[in-house]
Amino acid sequence: MRSLRIGPFGITTHRRTFVVGLVLLGALLSLLVFALVVGKANIGFLDSLRAAIGISVGSPGDFIVGQVRAPRALTTILVGGMLGVSGAILQSLTRNPLASPDFIGISAGAGTGAVLTMWLTSGTSLWVTAAGAAVGGLTAAFLMLALSWRRGIVPLRLILTGIGIGFVAQAATQYTLTRMDVHDAGAALAWLVGSTTGSTWTHVTVAAAVLAVLLPIILWHARALRTMEMGDDTAKALGIHVSRSRAILAVCSVLLAAAATAVTGPIGFIALVAPALVARITRGPGVTLIPAALLGAVLLLAADQASQLMPATLQFPVGIFTAVVGAPYLLWLVWRSSRGGPV
Repeated sequence: MRSLRIGPFGITTHRRTFVVGLVLLGALLSLLVFALVVGKANIGFLDSLRAAIGISVGSPGDFIVGQVRAPRALTTILVGGMLGVSGAILQSLTRNPLASPDFIGISAGAGTGAVLTMWLTSGTSLWVTAAGAAVGGLTAAFLMLALSWRRGIVPLRLILTGIGIGFVAQAATQYTLTRMDVHDAGAALAWLVGSTTGSTWTHVTVAAAVLAVLLPIILWHARALRTMEMGDDTAKALGIHVSRSRAILAVCSVLLAAAATAVTGPIGFIALVAPALVARITRGPGVTLIPAALLGAVLLLAADQASQLMPATLQFPVGIFTAVVGAPYLLWLVWRSSRGGPV
């Protein structure tokens, strides 16, 4: 075990988890520099970094780096981190590696809420769209829990109910698109594939604000989350308010997924893959929220950069790219489960 202390706050973690976190942080910073420097426009390394932090206003790289590359990269990092934490919480609460917001209907519900808000308000504000996505995600989560509850959470019923709610939400989204103006419907449809193209500093602000509010709450309840993995009776014996902690963490997970969906559109598989891969790499005894966030950010930023570096005729939104990469992982999980191995 390794203990870290910053002022009054202390974090205890395993040495392997700590090392993995440092490696992931280094990889993320390297990818960020790569995203700022590399592109079709030939801008020098130092000029790119100056433009990214706003000390070369008026230079040729100010717009390309400061207004295009930097907000896109930072939005991608924040959304990837939000999805990683959201998936880690859900998988821990349900004790099921298939529980992720995009797989059990939460992201679909958030998408419906966002599209409905775009229709009613003509997409005037990203903050309003984010609020609509939060309402849609929370509604989907409430219906999922209400329909799957049987003296507690039954993981299989939760997954099946979530899939059903996801299909209903997708149908509602498609119907809403038919009622929208052609221009608004086109913009909403482009948003629904999940893309970081066109990200601005407003997108960064929304994602950062949501993380700034929810992440401290989640970290405050991290001990309760790890303790609940040992069973509700054990958690209660150790003084954990199980029902309250579970409700708070579930709401935080849904809000993270909804905000991520509002900012970039639905992006699949990051919330499913990142926590599972972190658990395998760290080999820790419980959920690892910070490494899951870092790996989610690394995976999404790497996918975004890979999609940008493809030939122009083959480029597609990052949401499609993550689906192409993540679907084989899901099939591997199913195959491993059918062979009797741990999922």
